[in-house]
Amino acid sequence: MALRVKHIVIMGHARCGGIRAFADASAPLSPGDFIGRWMSLIAPAAERLGEPDGDLTAYLPRLERASIENSLTNLMTFPCIRTLVERGQLHLHGAYFSIATGGLFVRDPQTGEFKPAVADMSTARPSMIRAIKA
Repeated sequence: MALRVKHIVIMGHARCGGIRAFADASAPLSPGDFIGRWMSLIAPAAERLGEPDGDLTAYLPRLERASIENSLTNLMTFPCIRTLVERGQLHLHGAYFSIATGGLFVRDPQTGEFKPAVADMSTARPSMIRAIKA
């Protein structure tokens, strides 16, 4: 609030090890298991998706994006954030980065769908294309 932030972006990414560990119900990575406790915050998102069909290939990307939605929902539980969003003074955004393709997907606040940030790479600025390929 002191910084008068106008936008908060919750960004997730493909092939997230934490999401995978959560889905696999893996053993803790360390005695304190900070990451396991942190990833437990996505349990409501996983419950909404239901159990994976046994094949995590399709499930994991859905869980990665659902965790972004879950984080946005969690942010709205903070009274100061809710008030600023309702006043139009703060905007929350969701984004998803595909590591394999370099694609950036932005969450449509109306539909909840993740759509490409750049619909047609042929119209992107050359500097943007270089940054995506790097």
